[in-house]
Amino acid sequence: MSRSSRWPLAARVASVALIVGSAAGCQSFSVPFAQWRATYDSGLAKPIGEAELARAKTEKLADSDTLLKRWLSPRDPEAGSDEKTVGDRDSSGKVLGSNGWSPFAKPKIDPDAQKELDDAFARYEAGDLAAAEAAFAKIAKARKESPWGEKAQFYLAETQFKRKKYVAAHESFERLASDYPGTQRMDDLVSREYEIAQIWMAQSDPKAKAEQKLPWYSHFNGQQPLIDTRGMGLKALEHVRHHAPDGPLADDAVMQIAGYHMTNADYESAAIYYDEMITTHPKSPFLHEAHMAAIDARVKGYLGPDYDGEGLEQARDLVRKTMQTFPDKPEGQEGLYHTLDLINDQEAERTYNVGAYYKKIGKVASAEYYFGKIPQRWPESPWAVKAKSDLASLAKQPRKSSLPSKMMAQPGANDPYYSAGAGGMNAMGGMGMSPGGMM
Repeated sequence: MSRSSRWPLAARVASVALIVGSAAGCQSFSVPFAQWRATYDSGLAKPIGEAELARAKTEKLADSDTLLKRWLSPRDPEAGSDEKTVGDRDSSGKVLGSNGWSPFAKPKIDPDAQKELDDAFARYEAGDLAAAEAAFAKIAKARKESPWGEKAQFYLAETQFKRKKYVAAHESFERLASDYPGTQRMDDLVSREYEIAQIWMAQSDPKAKAEQKLPWYSHFNGQQPLIDTRGMGLKALEHVRHHAPDGPLADDAVMQIAGYHMTNADYESAAIYYDEMITTHPKSPFLHEAHMAAIDARVKGYLGPDYDGEGLEQARDLVRKTMQTFPDKPEGQEGLYHTLDLINDQEAERTYNVGAYYKKIGKVASAEYYFGKIPQRWPESPWAVKAKSDLASLAKQPRKSSLPSKMMAQPGANDPYYSAGAGGMNAMGGMGMSPGGMM
């Protein structure tokens, strides 16, 4: 047996990934890997249950918008699941546990468990963190699903954080959130995960200070993941906003995630998160910044006149909404008007290209229709000058009626561009300007 065959498969894959990521400067490798990690993070949202899936099929809600809303707002009652989870209470005060619904009861006193926890906490207070970590880990495992197990799990994560074992601390905090979804330590948990996220995100931030950078060997001592530190930082930020969507750090986390996608030119994802920020955090101090960034993301995400222009319409609506929401910010109004000019120019170009297409295939009336729209709707656009020139050349070209297709000429067919003989043409004003009726 060769030496390489004795290596575990996972270790070999991780080693290759680390080498590839390091050799590429982590830029080309870590960006798609970070997005993949976030997509397959089971801690962000619970899997779709059978009851929810059946309801979605019945109400015809199983579409991409519904699933995306569920991902972004897992606690939204309109997007969430009807299924109950462990820790939920009903109207009578009963609690759902692993054995079904049962009356809520105060925990029993367990002197032995309390003594174990007190001894571990004494080591923690004395600064013997290594011994405290081992003691808390033992209690958390042995006393799981009990008040002592919950406290031990929290202090296990806290001890690991203070020992700068951030990877282990992140996993322990997530176990606390998973095993004890109603924990009273949720605010502390979210705060710590936010701190961990800031540490990990700083490693790939060119603007980060020197003291924020971790040494290269921190990949091997637990301070940062073996690979994809930035992806794990994004994962921690997602946990922050999911565990406490109404918490003081949720809006900051959403803005950082959106900013990450914006920096990496993933404008579609950035726009989604900025929209989520605007919708779910209307009182955030970052609201105006989110409005401006959402507009910028849609304008930059526009691929050109040959592609879908829905983003331009959304950007226009956002500009109008931003002007209405922040009338007291005149410093941003000039930029918004400039953005409107850019959007108008793009839409004028799209219209001109349609007219040029009809001109190319000989549809004179259709070409005149689209060219004529440009000077009317966008008179200040440079495309208006070109449209007027094309209109002048089209006026000299002959035209004739287009024959309807056999399908459109069937009895009962509704063809809005069909002129039935001279009478129909007269009804439309002679040689009408219908886009498809004349050639």
